Amino acid sequence: MDTTSPITQLTVEETLAFLSDKNFGRLAISLDGKPDIFPINFAVHVNDVDDVVAYIRTSPGNKLFATATGGYLALETDRIEGNSATSAVIYGTGRQVEHRKELELVDTLGLEAWVAVRKPDVIAIDIDHISGRRFTLGPGPETTIAEAPD
Repeated sequence: MDTTSPITQLTVEETLAFLSDKNFGRLAISLDGKPDIFPINFAVHVNDVDDVVAYIRTSPGNKLFATATGGYLALETDRIEGNSATSAVIYGTGRQVEHRKELELVDTLGLEAWVAVRKPDVIAIDIDHISGRRFTLGPGPETTIAEAPD
């Protein structure tokens, strides 16, 4: 019997390495008790494993409003290659970037809007939790209806 799990939990360091070359993902917010998800491009800046910030360019709207209200945000990105998939999720509090030095830092990260619209604002997610998993893809085991939960 094969006891190898098809799901591997990544360390914080492995998850940060995975995020280092990613620039497209999904941002999850909640406004008025309702969730919403947006496709976004992003950049991650790592000072060390305890000081990680994700940056997103945006224009006025729900993403910026959720940030202004101090909302808790989640950003997810993934990759599928052959029979393997990797997913990373970062969680943290959003804030609008307003200080010149931090905006200059964002400019060095290559964060640019992919859509031909003006995105003058920058959101930072001060990350307080990060998780990553790697999955081995393939057919699942046979499951009978008697095994299904109620």
